[in-house]
Formats: sequence, structure tokens, C-alpha cells
Amino acid sequence: MFLARRLVERAITELAVQHATVEQIAELRQMVNDERDSFSRGDRGAGIRLSGEFHLKLAEAAKNAPLISFQRSLVSQTSLIIAQYESGNRSHCSYDEHTQLIDAIEARNGELAVDLMMHHMDHIDSKLNLDEESASDDLHAVFSHLLQTKKPGRSSAKL
Repeated sequence: MFLARRLVERAITELAVQHATVEQIAELRQMVNDERDSFSRGDRGAGIRLSGEFHLKLAEAAKNAPLISFQRSLVSQTSLIIAQYESGNRSHCSYDEHTQLIDAIEARNGELAVDLMMHHMDHIDSKLNLDEESASDDLHAVFSHLLQTKKPGRSSAKL
């Protein structure tokens, strides 16, 4: 799963360097601020969700529909794995890595951006403790945005 994500992230990053607009870069920066705020107030579930949304917004900046679709699937699945198996005693600094990545994309430095993304993926991998079998309480918080009160004539989940 993470190997597939790594391959997709590389392609997305290369394309985002070429295609990201000023507006998309500003949106990415706001998402990083929101992510930082979530972790600062101890809302780990929201922080993980926002981190995943950052990667989806980056995929949109790449302007490649198949990659966006792949990324949606991969981010959902890997966010679940991260929420369940990320070591609790590790510091979370994805927002710092995200900021550096945005800076490289804004500078149109493709080589640096890809290196930063691969380092970011290595960092995510290093924080996982796949031997631990205890589920995190953050699972609901990570995916709660997918649920809403069912209204007549409307689906009960956002897609």
C-alpha cells in the first residue's frame, strides 16, 4: 500500500511543480496551518485527516485525473493505517515537511520537491509500528467527515 502511495506521490509532485497555481499554493499553505493548529491543540485525528487532505489537494494541483483518483483511494487507506499504527511517542511534524514541499513547488524546483516528498514518505513509514495490535481512538476523528446526518433524498455519506 505504501509502495503504491510512494509511486503516486512522486508522479503527483513532479506534475504539481509544473502545474500548481498561485491560488492552489495558497490553499496548500492554509491547509498546513490548519493541520498545525489541530496537532497543537491535541486533535490528532483531525491532524491526520488534514494531512491526508493536503495530499489530495496536491494531487488536484498536478492536474491528472487518474492520479487524483488513485490518490483518493491510497490516502483513505493509508490514513486508516497511520491512525491505527502510528507510534504514539513519535513527534508529528508532517506540517513542517509539507511547508518545505510547498516552498520547493512554488520555486518550481522539481528535483528538490521529489526529494522532499520521498523523505516525507520515509518519515511516515518510520513512525508506523505494524507489530502493535491496538487500534487508535483517532479512527473516528480521521473519518468522521465522511459521515453526515441522513436527509430525505440524500446520501448519508459524502463521496
